[in-house]
Amino acid sequence: MVKKNSLKIIPLGGLSGIGKNMMVLEKDNHIIIIDCGIMFPDDDMPGIDFIIPDFSYIKKNKSKVKGIILTHGHEDHIGGLPFLFKEIDVPVYATKLTIGLTKIKFESSKNAPAVKYNEINPEEPLEIGPFHIDFFRVNHSVPDGVGLVIKTDIGTVVHTGDFKFDYDPIDNRVIQFSKIARAGEEGVLALLCDSTNAEEFGYTLPEKDVGKTLSEKFEKASKRIIVATFSSHIHRIQQVMDVASKLNKKVAISGKSILKTIRIAAELGYLKIPEDTIIPISKIDEFPLKEIVILSTGSQGEPLSALNRMALGEHKRISIMKGDMVIISASPVPGNERAISNTINRLIKKGADVYYESIAGVHVSGHAAREEIKIMINMVNPRYFIPIHGEDKHKIQAAQIAESMGIDQKNIIIAENGDIIKMNHNLCRISGNLHPQTIYVDGVGMGNIEDIVLKDRRVLSRNGIMFIVIGIDCIGKRIICEPDFILKGIIYIENLKKLLDEAKKIIRDTIKNCLNSNIINKTAIEGLVNDRMEKFIFKKAEIRPIIITRVIGPDRH
Repeated sequence: MVKKNSLKIIPLGGLSGIGKNMMVLEKDNHIIIIDCGIMFPDDDMPGIDFIIPDFSYIKKNKSKVKGIILTHGHEDHIGGLPFLFKEIDVPVYATKLTIGLTKIKFESSKNAPAVKYNEINPEEPLEIGPFHIDFFRVNHSVPDGVGLVIKTDIGTVVHTGDFKFDYDPIDNRVIQFSKIARAGEEGVLALLCDSTNAEEFGYTLPEKDVGKTLSEKFEKASKRIIVATFSSHIHRIQQVMDVASKLNKKVAISGKSILKTIRIAAELGYLKIPEDTIIPISKIDEFPLKEIVILSTGSQGEPLSALNRMALGEHKRISIMKGDMVIISASPVPGNERAISNTINRLIKKGADVYYESIAGVHVSGHAAREEIKIMINMVNPRYFIPIHGEDKHKIQAAQIAESMGIDQKNIIIAENGDIIKMNHNLCRISGNLHPQTIYVDGVGMGNIEDIVLKDRRVLSRNGIMFIVIGIDCIGKRIICEPDFILKGIIYIENLKKLLDEAKKIIRDTIKNCLNSNIINKTAIEGLVNDRMEKFIFKKAEIRPIIITRVIGPDRH
């Protein structure tokens, strides 16, 4: 009898915060990857654009990787693919809209590879090596999302993807309860369950509730309406279009990402644009103010987004006027709260009436609340429960829900990114951890930035930088040019001239001591000056700017 190998499940992202979702399933020398997303940086990561999973394990086992399956088209599930494809080249399996949104990601990356796309039909199973995969449609805040029923010779794993239960969805595609229940009846070894909203009691509100709120707000507006949402939130965009059309308003679009998404979604039939509703942004001044609706990017306070440029008064075509209605139809991604708050405050100062999730009901989540998670657990009836897609607090809440539903505590696995979860018929345990690094993307560069680099950036953002230039003749052992200071980003210091005069004396004394002790190496002198200045500036001004000293002058030959 052939021994059945264990199934390994390795989350490379998505289990230690909201974002960079990436799950590896490995069996019999075959690997499939579920999703590959990005994560937005926190406020304490200055200069970082986003974070991606650590692909080291994938690079080491690239010959085993047989395919990537995408559950849906959100950034935190597809945004990392252009970076992953610098390391591997395997087929991508996704639904029609998710493929369209993924292609946009590759369009904007240099030297994009020729990706082999395979369209998922939720009614047709997929075979990849030892994995037999059935799909079930789910409701979420982007259309065409799927969950997975992954069958192997040791048991079945259900991966919910991001889901909620919406019994009357915008696109009339209800979650496929029967497929989930059938998997539960046949027996499920493990359930990997979306835990993002595990803290929320009751049920997540349906998307159509937002449509009612938008209709009320649009009817009240006396001037222009500006709606900011995620560019991938097709259902929300559809509702904005429908309400605008019903009230004889025109919709203009501001933001490259939302323009691309609308084009793709309309071409593929997921967005139905009412006739004569969309106008070019260049024509908004040709209509009365109260007839204009502007769909914009910037719901997360992104620095370069259209809404943020409006808030700063830097948008080419749109200046915020008193009485403009701004609707931020999204919830903050963790880490973006301050940026969103800053944008809201700037808009209010310019005279706009701003409505956002916490005060106006202009957004509903795409994730299941507690009662929906209970229903999912009941239908799947798994032996093991593994909460995914969440911070620690979300996973713990989901685990408590599972325990309340009768799942034995020892069968609930609270995993972290990099954990190696080994599973067979009667065992599921964490056997180790890959210790993945945090991979930052900064402009066009990517890599594991050392803590010292981020620390320097934080110091720069808070305390600024001080350049010191000194001319020294190291051969003749004399100072040929007095210390010169350049200060950048340093807040006002009382008696600055007096402080710099004292600093010059300390630098001169330090250099004389160096030269008298026959220390004539420029780097060594720079280091000693830096140390003295750091202590002096902190003692006098209680700030710690980054100090860079440069010694210029003739060298020993």
